Amino acid sequence: MVLNKSKYLNMKTISIAVVCMLSFFLSPTTKAQSALFMPKNIKKVYQDSSRSYDGKPGENYFQNTTDYTIEAQFDPQSRLLTGSENIVFTNNSPDSLRLVVFNLYGNLYKKGAARRVTIDTGDADEGVVLSKLVFNGETIDLESKAVSIDGPNLTVKLPWAIRSGTAVEFTIDWQFIFPANTNIREGRYYETNYFIAYWFPRIAVYDDINGWNKHVYSGEQEFYNEYGDFDVQVTVPINYLVWASGLLQNPQEVYGKTILKRFEKSKTTDEIIHVVSAADIKKGKLTADNEFNTWHFKAEYINDFAFATSNTYLWDATSVEIGGNRIPVNAVYYEGSKDFHEVAELSRQSLKLLSEKSIGVDYPYPQLTAFNGHYGMEFPMMINDGDGSNRNETIFVTAHEIAHSYFPFLVGTNEQKYAWMDEGLVTFLPKEIETEMSDNSTYNALNNSVLTYSYFAGSKYDLPLMIPSEQLTGRTYMYLSYSKASAAFYTLRDVLAKDVFQQCLIEFIKRWEGKHPTAYDFFFTFNDVSGEELDWFWKPWFFEFGFPDLAVVNVEKMADGAYVIDVEKMGNYPTPVHLVVNFADGSNEFIYESAKVWKDGGNKLQVTIETKKDISSVAIDRKKVPDANRENNIFEMSMKN
Repeated sequence: MVLNKSKYLNMKTISIAVVCMLSFFLSPTTKAQSALFMPKNIKKVYQDSSRSYDGKPGENYFQNTTDYTIEAQFDPQSRLLTGSENIVFTNNSPDSLRLVVFNLYGNLYKKGAARRVTIDTGDADEGVVLSKLVFNGETIDLESKAVSIDGPNLTVKLPWAIRSGTAVEFTIDWQFIFPANTNIREGRYYETNYFIAYWFPRIAVYDDINGWNKHVYSGEQEFYNEYGDFDVQVTVPINYLVWASGLLQNPQEVYGKTILKRFEKSKTTDEIIHVVSAADIKKGKLTADNEFNTWHFKAEYINDFAFATSNTYLWDATSVEIGGNRIPVNAVYYEGSKDFHEVAELSRQSLKLLSEKSIGVDYPYPQLTAFNGHYGMEFPMMINDGDGSNRNETIFVTAHEIAHSYFPFLVGTNEQKYAWMDEGLVTFLPKEIETEMSDNSTYNALNNSVLTYSYFAGSKYDLPLMIPSEQLTGRTYMYLSYSKASAAFYTLRDVLAKDVFQQCLIEFIKRWEGKHPTAYDFFFTFNDVSGEELDWFWKPWFFEFGFPDLAVVNVEKMADGAYVIDVEKMGNYPTPVHLVVNFADGSNEFIYESAKVWKDGGNKLQVTIETKKDISSVAIDRKKVPDANRENNIFEMSMKN
């Protein structure tokens, strides 16, 4: 029997039998796979019809809004950022709110602050310094007992409660010294170039599950912010350009004439336009000839706002047509960068592939800017990326950060509780983009991702994904949120088939666009849209301690010449079965069975293969199967002698 190596064995020549070893003596794990553990506060919101068991927002779901009008000044020399903001807060909850919580994330740099990250000692200072707080025209005494600060959280007891269904205004003046040498999602690069995030006081999320979100930001976990409109003006010195989470409202007032002309051209073409070159920087005519220029940006219904400013970075720009709209794409980078000269084009292609293929939902924002900073970090319409160690890494990091536009920005997942919801998805989904755009025709990024989880599966770092992310640190946080979650989504797509997985994902986005879903809303949506009860999959992969482990336990040649291959699921996580059958003549063939083969609780799979050739060995294809134990992945026929 000779088959193409890329094809699975013809089912006419293979019979597959699942031996289900079920009895009254099995563990509770296999007996109660339809019941997912739910904490009491989460179960209550489903009972109260705030959320529904079909994965949709319930009839009593609510969400507040926070609209910001901000005027900020930034001095690149002193790194002093001063700001004044007006916040319109609309209380859509059923509750009257006497207390309001603000997030002051810049307090990460306050001396004595609790941190899970290391900062440069020179960057520890006073944190966010407030000089004014006004509530509906009434000044709040910042030294009074009505105001308390717990790390990054400012809690204010108001003179009177904000009634349900009403809107109020807050005015806040503040200042903050931006860190000089610490790069945690933001930073200063090459002395005069800045990516500025986590920079303005914001009203915390008040949701149906926990009320006010009082998570203490320690530098490790990321987003959980409320949606609203932003009207932001940033003032910087002459020849400092600014890019931000929004559309620039006054390009004619701030750009130099040549820069403006190139910028406008870039918005209409697929070509890469070098808006700012090294020669332009030497000429020093980047901006309008004012001592200071005020850059005015607006954005509608987003859940964060970041900006970058530079007087020495190069700037490439292009655009891409998505869903009938032209989306401007920018790459802003250090002249000596080894890879950012290609990032404008990589970003353009990534937007197209994410919109039309990997996710299947149009990019939701009116522009994108990639800034050459440090590591990889995302904000609405802005990504902050360092140089990659190789081209494949540059492709992946670019696509990964852009994919965050969907999670947690278009869909407002709570990274402080469920970091895997966004990090896992946007680690898994862009792997196909990385493979497609790679120069190496044999490279498969998804296989590498599967192997990454296998390396630590079953170790002390391999904890259940449903442990709240705020309880995790360091290597455990990274492994679970990225690698393990990516492997889980890889397996889930195998269970459902690619087209059904994508249908479920698109419907999840439609249901929860601009809202705050929990992990359970994700689980229930996939159950609902697929038409399948997937608790048998969710329970082990997301709730249980354990790991994936398949073993080839025996290969037996029968009297009629056929071979029987016995595969056993030694671990408790269901995975697909990819077998490589190696023949004595040096050829090989492949057997595949979906992870669904374990749906009914069985732990043994028997495959009968009819062939006239002699089998030399059978192995689990570790590139395609997450597996904690490679020692039992291969069965050599010589072992039977």
